[in-house]
Amino acid sequence: MNKVLIISVTIFSLVLVELGLRYSNKLKTYSEQNFDSYSSAYSSEGLKHLYLWNPNDTTEIEQIEFSFTYETNEYGLVKTKQSSALDTIEKIIFLGDSFVFGIGASPDSSLPAFLSEKLHIPVVNAGIPGSDPFFEEKLIDSIYSSKLDNKYLIMVNCSDLYDYIFRGGEERFLPNNQVEYRKAPGLEKYYKNSYLVRAIAHGILKMDYSLLSKEKAIALKFEAVEVYTALLLKIAQQKNLIVVIQPYARQYSDNNSVMKETLNYSYLNLLESKLIKNSVRTINLDKHLKNRINKNNYLNYSWNIDGHYNAKGYALLSEILAEELTLKYPEFINAKE
Repeated sequence: MNKVLIISVTIFSLVLVELGLRYSNKLKTYSEQNFDSYSSAYSSEGLKHLYLWNPNDTTEIEQIEFSFTYETNEYGLVKTKQSSALDTIEKIIFLGDSFVFGIGASPDSSLPAFLSEKLHIPVVNAGIPGSDPFFEEKLIDSIYSSKLDNKYLIMVNCSDLYDYIFRGGEERFLPNNQVEYRKAPGLEKYYKNSYLVRAIAHGILKMDYSLLSKEKAIALKFEAVEVYTALLLKIAQQKNLIVVIQPYARQYSDNNSVMKETLNYSYLNLLESKLIKNSVRTINLDKHLKNRINKNNYLNYSWNIDGHYNAKGYALLSEILAEELTLKYPEFINAKE
């Protein structure tokens, strides 16, 4: 067999494998599954120090499994019944990412909305999809810094660990209101366009979606725990803060072997233990959720492809959080005399 034939057969075989992998849809990224386009987690294009949506705007989030419309207030936060709570009222500001914002449910079926109903206290939804504790600190300092009577909940989850991997910490904030994340691994330009490269990256090299070696990704997650401990401690020393540790419903399923390290909750348990040692108040939702959600019912509380909680899931989170706040930190939810 001559070289030309060998090369031709090899190329033809690789093309067949590529087409077969594309047809299977198993290697699609989160953004491709839900928005039909590839989005790099390392991209900071167009971002500023304040991570917000456009103020006084309307946005429809339409995905394969659901579609909801959200309005924003004058700050660029989601508009709900509690978003314009009077400054004279003692209220809770709830910060976090898309799980606080309420992706997967209507604006008034989010975790902050349900929590406000259960506690009978205004709970302002300051969650922004894609946010992380570093952006949340900037938000506190800019919008709420002068309101000393505010109480703060910051919710963290596994995605925040990866946000640190992609974005770094305080060093992301450059002069002139600019933001720059870590440089994407060189593999990404091939990963974006080839499913065969994705198969090799995940199946053979055992990379997760950070596209770093397993050892490097693990090391950065441990580093994230240390960095977030210091950051949240700093906020807690200045503000009336409780940190909420949040699991994904998918963690309780039996089909998460591929995402075993991605959803490794031990890092968050470690974060909680370090915060407690530093006298930062915490609530770990896993302690109650694992008794309520399991492999047989987790899709009753969350979306299968998207992975966010649905309205029933957010209601359950609010029930647990309200109970924990009432039992562990009654002074946090009781108004001043």
